[in-house]
Amino acid sequence: MKDLNCKNACQPGVTRKLKHATFLMTLALMAPIASAEISETLTYSDYEVAASNSGSLARALNNTSPIRHDGQTFHAYTTWRVSWNYRWAADANGDCRIIAVSTGLNTTIQLPRLVGGSAGQRERFQRYLTALNQHELGHHEIGRKAAREVDRQLQAMPAMADCQRLSSAANKLAYRIVNQLKDEERTYDLVTVHGRLQGARLDY
Repeated sequence: MKDLNCKNACQPGVTRKLKHATFLMTLALMAPIASAEISETLTYSDYEVAASNSGSLARALNNTSPIRHDGQTFHAYTTWRVSWNYRWAADANGDCRIIAVSTGLNTTIQLPRLVGGSAGQRERFQRYLTALNQHELGHHEIGRKAAREVDRQLQAMPAMADCQRLSSAANKLAYRIVNQLKDEERTYDLVTVHGRLQGARLDY
C-alpha cells in the first residue's frame, strides 16, 4: 500500500491545503504565548471489495482499489493537512512578534471493506486490515509531529523590525517543516516497505 501524503498542490490526488495565516495588528505590550491544544481530526473512508469463495483476495483488492499512483495500485491511502493561523503585535519600539498561534491537523485514512468471501477469507482479510490500519496510523503520527513542530516553532519565532517580513518568515518556516515531515513519510514507507514489514501483506 502506498500513502500519498502531503504532496504539493500540483500533484494528483492531493488533499494537503496549507492555510495562509491571518493577521491581527495590535499595539500592546508583549506577553508569552499561552500554549494551546492542537486541533485534530481523524476520519476514515472506505471502498468496497467483492470477494468470491475461490478467488484471490490480493487480486480482488488490486482489481478494485481506486488508489493509483505512478502506475501502481495500492490498497490504502492516507492524507493529512496542517493549517496554521497566528496573530502578531507591535511593541512600543515598533518591533513585531507573534503573540498567538492556532494550529490544526486534518487526517483522512482510506481502507478497503470486504464484501462476501468465505469465512477463511474474511479472517485473513481482517488480519491484513488490522496491520494495514496500523501502518496508516503511522502516517497520521507523522502528520501530528508536523503540526506540533509548526506550532512550537511559530511560537518561538523572534521579533522582527518589519511585520511583513515576520509574516513571510513564519509561513516559510511552516512550509519547510511540513516538507521535512513529508520526506520523513517517504523514509517511513521505504523502511516498512509500505507496511509489509509491519504485517500488512496479503499473499496470493
